[in-house]
Amino acid sequence: MQRIVKGIILLIGFLLVSGGIYYAKIRYFSPGTLVKQKTIHYSNVPTVFIHGYEGSSFSFGPLLRNLEKENIAKRELTIVVEADGTLDVEGKLENNKDNPTIMVLFAKDVTSEITQSKWIDHVMRYLFRQKITQVNLVSHSMGGVSSLRYLLEYAGEKTPAVEHFVAIAAPFNDLEIAEDTEEIFAYELTEEGPEGKTPIYQYFDQAMTHLPQRLQVLNVAGDLKDDSNSDGSVSIHSVFALRFLLQRHAESYRELTVTGKSGGHSRITKSIEFEKELIRFIWKKTA
Repeated sequence: MQRIVKGIILLIGFLLVSGGIYYAKIRYFSPGTLVKQKTIHYSNVPTVFIHGYEGSSFSFGPLLRNLEKENIAKRELTIVVEADGTLDVEGKLENNKDNPTIMVLFAKDVTSEITQSKWIDHVMRYLFRQKITQVNLVSHSMGGVSSLRYLLEYAGEKTPAVEHFVAIAAPFNDLEIAEDTEEIFAYELTEEGPEGKTPIYQYFDQAMTHLPQRLQVLNVAGDLKDDSNSDGSVSIHSVFALRFLLQRHAESYRELTVTGKSGGHSRITKSIEFEKELIRFIWKKTA
């Protein structure tokens, strides 16, 4: 019996240590520089990653670690937005033309995309004060809704220009933006647009004239292929409702659907298919 207890204690200890090491790898920075690849365009333009409701380092950390291991982009900055909107900045932008990435973490969850969009504005204005004039913006779930609201309400003077905007599993036409509901809400899409428009979608529709010029957009949905037409939390109809708003206002707009188990709401950012498309969209050299 004592051997079993000792074995269990050792196993738990091993798992805790392994989990701590993994967390450190995705939360903190790695030394060294990238080995430049011929097919990748390198610059000092940062790519800012915004997680959704109840998000954490695990939302984008594994992806950012992969991008660094594959010599695509280098983790250089983490910005923690505190509950009062103040910023705790970790790291430094090195200006080594290594496609720096910035992970934004919200210390307190809020269910309001209005508040989160203000916090994103705080981050962008801080970056502008650091002489950053251009960024790419990648967002997940509620973070996508908040990021679009930021682009429509705050982007402009004294903020970096956004060249590429990536929204992943964002509920653009949902009644509930943050927390999950028992039944996945959806206004189905038709050739003319969604069958119905929620208040947030109506707001976006009316505000589209304020969208920054020359914006290139990648909109990503997940489909579990379980007849729900969703990623388990957000309907593909809600995600792709954005199509009917941006096609007339963005410089370019493209879509990606990640299917199967990889298309789960929290799994999309960790899928190989999404990572490849993200690299192609932001950093791949064009012929």
